[in-house]
Amino acid sequence: MVSGRKLALFSIMAVLLIILAGCGDPRPISHLPAPTPIPPKTEPTATLAPALAKAQEAAEKAAQMPTGGGEELPVPAEQPDATQGAAIFAKNCVACHGQDGKGAIPGTPDFTSPDFLHKAVPGELFLVISNGKGSMPAWKGTLSEQDRWNVLFFELDHAITKDQIAKGKDIFTTNCAVCHGEDGKGVIQGTPDFTDPAFWARNSMAELFQVVTNGKGAMPAWKGQLTEQDRWDVLTYVRTFGYKSVHEP
Repeated sequence: MVSGRKLALFSIMAVLLIILAGCGDPRPISHLPAPTPIPPKTEPTATLAPALAKAQEAAEKAAQMPTGGGEELPVPAEQPDATQGAAIFAKNCVACHGQDGKGAIPGTPDFTSPDFLHKAVPGELFLVISNGKGSMPAWKGTLSEQDRWNVLFFELDHAITKDQIAKGKDIFTTNCAVCHGEDGKGVIQGTPDFTDPAFWARNSMAELFQVVTNGKGAMPAWKGQLTEQDRWDVLTYVRTFGYKSVHEP
């Protein structure tokens, strides 16, 4: 019986030894190689900030550049004459634009519209007449440069009346001549020369209306002294310093 127990204990110890042998290296864990440390996260040495700054600087410079590659709008060599433009219009333009200037075919502007007159930049319209646009043919090979300016200002004359010019003249004489001169050439420094064709070729009446309304530099604001219609009328008269209107007496 004793020998049987010894035999059982011996068997159990043998099994335990076999199990311990399968558990791997019994040496202390310190003999294992140290794990490779994960490098700390570092910020990139270069950022997008310089590139963004350069892009913003380039955009600001581009915004300050004039449109059209820096080219200035064309200007008349001499003051346009709408009375001569009337004959050119009757011969070449009525088929599309109508005798009354309201437009005879779809897509043509209504020259009698005050909105068209106010927003028009003559230099830009001159390029359309010269080079064509859409169904509008190019006239630079048919009409002389001065003829194109003459007919352009005749087209703009459709939206004004003789009474507007007369009323605008009264307002100008009473309120504006002291600075701008009776002849529109300017009396004080900084006032524009209204007789210069380049001034009217590059400016719309709408832009000048804002100056008259709100003032600019030495120019006072007239919105509290002249009605809106008065301001348009005086600009209508002032514009006639730069060309000969069919409505002039």
